[in-house]
Amino acid sequence: MHAQRKPLVTRRMLATLVALSATATLAACSSSAPGGASGPEGEADLAPVSLSLDWNSYVAYHAPFVLAQENGIWAEHGLSVQHTMPGGSGDALLEVGTAKTDLAWADLSTSVASMLQDVPVTAVAKVQDRNASGLTVLEGTKLDSAEDVKGMRIGSTPGGSDSTLIGAFLRANNISENDVQIVSLPANGKFAALMTGEVDAISGQVYYYISNAAGQGATAEGMSYSDLGLDVLDHGFVAGNDFLEREPETITSFLAAYREALALTIADPAAACAVLSGKSEGALLQADCEAQLDGWLPLVGDPSEPGWGESTEAEWASTVAILTEFGGADGERETATMFTNEVLPND
Repeated sequence: MHAQRKPLVTRRMLATLVALSATATLAACSSSAPGGASGPEGEADLAPVSLSLDWNSYVAYHAPFVLAQENGIWAEHGLSVQHTMPGGSGDALLEVGTAKTDLAWADLSTSVASMLQDVPVTAVAKVQDRNASGLTVLEGTKLDSAEDVKGMRIGSTPGGSDSTLIGAFLRANNISENDVQIVSLPANGKFAALMTGEVDAISGQVYYYISNAAGQGATAEGMSYSDLGLDVLDHGFVAGNDFLEREPETITSFLAAYREALALTIADPAAACAVLSGKSEGALLQADCEAQLDGWLPLVGDPSEPGWGESTEAEWASTVAILTEFGGADGERETATMFTNEVLPND
């Protein structure tokens, strides 16, 4: 059996998407300046910001975005924020890289791979301090070490952050691509495939799938890639380079609003989930949302800390080294240019 992994974003792919999205690019550029476009009535004086999320439906760590919208936090910070849900971090990065959107909430290790392939984006805030990606199996499937993965059918999402890490995990542990079968699945189809036995394991946010299994009366367990030597960056925000150069103050306002909404989520996860569950129109139940936040919130940086959102060159260099050695990433972009702390809302 051969692992089928989606290749990293190529320069040719990016050039093609730029050509296809020329109209969207012009529209985005014309509407990015504060006051440059009129939105819904009463929002003409707000700065429009377009945001790509990393999932094609609401999940618990989207709670701060919904709170910011429903509680008027975006507007309080002078913003009118619209978002897309393209279906994965890689897809979100392509939207930002082709100027379809201004910002993306994305896995920063996936961002590294894209940046090395000349996707014109830069990280502007690191939100998650620890990476939660790994492999999840149901009770009864042995997963005590990397060796146990041999012979498994593993569900992975092309265009998602896990597709960047699964190959790195295999190579770092000297597991041949002949030893596993990578099954390409949409982000919202992996868990169902695990529950129905279509796959033996799924790659992605371990806490998320364990909580989902518990919600259905099943027991799941996982092994994080970080525990297996792949200590890489996780979620944060990236900006299109043109937008970063043109609207740094707008990005700072956006991050300040998100930081406020994140603090509200931490202060009362149940209330945050009530808002998010209602917005999801039944797709995310209250109990499932709370269970997911129980797993996610301990991984994020404390928004009350003065250094919230900051990155260090050492952690970015470590991620670059791991992805180039084991993940098939390549390119010439200097690590120090992949992120900036200059637009963070810190004193």
